[in-house]
Amino acid sequence: MNPAKYRLLFFFAIIVFVLSATFLAIKFTQGYRIDLVNKTLRPTGLLVAISNPVGAEVYVNGKLKEATNSNLALPPNEYQIEIKKAGFLPWQKKLSLKKELITETNAFLFPEVPDLKPLTFNGALQPKISPDSSRIVYIVPIPETKTSTASATLANLPGVWMMDLTDSFFPLNKEPRQIAKSIAKVHDFGNAELFWSPDSRQVLAIFNSGEKVLLDAGQFNLESSSVNIAFTLPNLISGWQEEDKTREQIKLRRLPTPFQKILSQNAKDIEFSPDSTKIAYIATASAEIPENLLSPVLGASTQKQSRKIEPGNFYVYDTKEDRNFLIPFKISSPTPSPVKKVKSPTPTPIYQALLNSKTTAPIWFSTSRHLFWTEDDKVIVCEYDGTNVTTIYSGPFEKSFVVASSGGNRLIILAKLNPGEEKVPNLFSVSLR
Repeated sequence: MNPAKYRLLFFFAIIVFVLSATFLAIKFTQGYRIDLVNKTLRPTGLLVAISNPVGAEVYVNGKLKEATNSNLALPPNEYQIEIKKAGFLPWQKKLSLKKELITETNAFLFPEVPDLKPLTFNGALQPKISPDSSRIVYIVPIPETKTSTASATLANLPGVWMMDLTDSFFPLNKEPRQIAKSIAKVHDFGNAELFWSPDSRQVLAIFNSGEKVLLDAGQFNLESSSVNIAFTLPNLISGWQEEDKTREQIKLRRLPTPFQKILSQNAKDIEFSPDSTKIAYIATASAEIPENLLSPVLGASTQKQSRKIEPGNFYVYDTKEDRNFLIPFKISSPTPSPVKKVKSPTPTPIYQALLNSKTTAPIWFSTSRHLFWTEDDKVIVCEYDGTNVTTIYSGPFEKSFVVASSGGNRLIILAKLNPGEEKVPNLFSVSLR
């Protein structure tokens, strides 16, 4: 046979091999697998089993398959997926796998027994988290019994204190710092209410006497520099509210017009997730969210959604996937309780709106995939699609204050662990990782 013909056949064989290998590689990445029994390519869906922390066991329909983080090619179908790790609460969800599509678990595992660590020791009155969730401001009260100068420490000086909530591997300069000092019978911040500015840079202190002082959250504020802003307060609050309103309107304008209308007419307590990809809200009237407000997204959530909203229910709308989920949170009318009255010579509607801007609805967790709320003596968390409702903390705490750190590593609670001995609650850290 002519050597030239051998070379030509060899050349064509290489081309066929390269094309076949490329075709198989493409099909493999799309989820296809070789079926040796039927001698064909079998389509599969790809389950990307991700968990935090990693190294958890992955169960598919009750059978152990892999450990996170890993990929599993499974025939298109509906599966019960469980992710378990010793020392952590289990995660489970029914997932629908479709051919050539990727489905991720994104399981955040919470510890079964979280560590409780004290953050303050001399009381923490009126703790308030900043709008950007990065800091907590609180008041250390003046002790009832005089403390000698020798026994007094920097950490228990009465006044207004600031605590950084950002999670870091290098916790330098993370200790609480004082931003204003209490002076008995002059400026006792124990007789004041604190409010954050929308940009998280200032703290407004409103005293029972009617005096109102604006503090810089980034530094220590000298007594000599304190100025009573009682007369300019209405304008200040009006400016804050306008600033806050403008920020929300910018976010709302990015939503599909029909959904904007529903939120404006049929919802209240609208809160964006930290990454602004989801919206939590309470329905005030019945409405139906139209289908296909956005172009379909590959690999979108397959969990049951609720596009027909009913008054009194709590929902989350995913702005990327155009899906609306019912959150299993029962909204009830709050029981009236005594409220600390602040004397004001000229109360205004704007001022009252600031005082009443408190909510008992679920709060976004820093992951933007979870919400949490309090129920009796428990802190409950669930995913944004209404699944994996879990108790992550059970024990004593003040219902008025439970927040999450910006990195999601811990909860901060206000509690009296020894009610018989402690007159003022303290702040505690509940470790979640």
